[in-house]
Amino acid sequence: MAKKSSFALKFSTTTLLLIENFIYWVTLGITTVSFSSFFITDLYHNKDIPAATNFFGICETLYYLTQLFGNSFFSVFSDRYGRKTSLVLILFASSLDWFILSNATTPIIILISRMMHGFSDSSSQVLGSYLSELVPKEEFSKKMGLVHGCGGAGMVFGLILAFILTKFQFTNQNMFLIASILTFIDGVFVSLLIPESKREDLSTKFEWKKINPTESFKYIFKKPKYKPLIPILFLNTLGGTCCIVILQFYLKLKFQMSDTNIYYLLFQGSIFQIFSMGFLLKLSIKKRGNKKTLTDALIAQFILNLCCIFARKAWMFFLIIPLIYHLVSFTIIQSYFQSSVEEKELDMLFGSLSLSANLVNMISKYIYPLIFSYSTKNYFFPEAPFILALVFSAMNIYYSTRIHGEDYFSKKNQKNIVEL
Repeated sequence: MAKKSSFALKFSTTTLLLIENFIYWVTLGITTVSFSSFFITDLYHNKDIPAATNFFGICETLYYLTQLFGNSFFSVFSDRYGRKTSLVLILFASSLDWFILSNATTPIIILISRMMHGFSDSSSQVLGSYLSELVPKEEFSKKMGLVHGCGGAGMVFGLILAFILTKFQFTNQNMFLIASILTFIDGVFVSLLIPESKREDLSTKFEWKKINPTESFKYIFKKPKYKPLIPILFLNTLGGTCCIVILQFYLKLKFQMSDTNIYYLLFQGSIFQIFSMGFLLKLSIKKRGNKKTLTDALIAQFILNLCCIFARKAWMFFLIIPLIYHLVSFTIIQSYFQSSVEEKELDMLFGSLSLSANLVNMISKYIYPLIFSYSTKNYFFPEAPFILALVFSAMNIYYSTRIHGEDYFSKKNQKNIVEL
């Protein structure tokens, strides 16, 4: 294992990884608004928001399609060559992607850029594997909670930084260039200060056949106990993705909301999401149990889609921010799957869940922008995709009431879930 620098010796490797994750999420916060705005303002010059939304959906579909293979590739690659090497490669590739996007002027370059970013966007997966080798198993959930907390804080900081930069006339592509620089710095930080978690002589042989994502995807279908959970997993993504995918386009088209107000909205939403994951989720599971907490989250998702349909003023969206609580649902669903799997199969389970969610995400990010574009251009009915999402949310509430929590959680592992 490589020696640490004098600076790194002052911190544990876990702390250094938390810093890395914070920097990575700062770049995502900086580009969250700029990326959507780039399609509307830079590509379509504010003249055709439906077309901008449709092209955005195509880009994101390709992003998630390549991520399906990228996650499998880096899972095998990091086993063979180490977590640090994989993380450095991922960060430098992401930096290159943002740099290309900062200079892109044609659709084909943008498509190639998103495919590159999708394939290399496996930072969280590699980071989780890294931590699993550094900390005792009983502390892993708590450490991953810190990782998510740092990520959320980085997202908020990035949104604030981007908001300030817009006041100095920074363009969308300027934001991409800043993201490129920060991601490159993040890669150098990992390269110089973080030691490798695994010695090469302990690594497994690199085999291309292991990169095939279908085997990992099929894992959750093999156990009968998982069958009631699969529709809940898929419907949760279908019902919750609509607002995430098209909200910025919807707000600009229907309410002419400015980027400044969108920054305010996303900033408050990010703060509440951190509060939900760090406090409300634990409190609800402790007081109401997993099943009721999941149902509460799915009801929040249903109401959010309903409010998006009937909202008549832009300021109403600031009132429904607490409904972002619905995002805790994936964590609870994951805990249902995790409760009935042996520890040695956890990596396979998490990989399968990640692939499944990404596959449904890929479908959602194509369907919702397509429906939004078509219904707006032909009928000026931008609410159409939210109606479809509302149906998925309603179906999921029904399915969630049919599962029996006692089949998945004993008192012992109920406590472990509360500590997530």
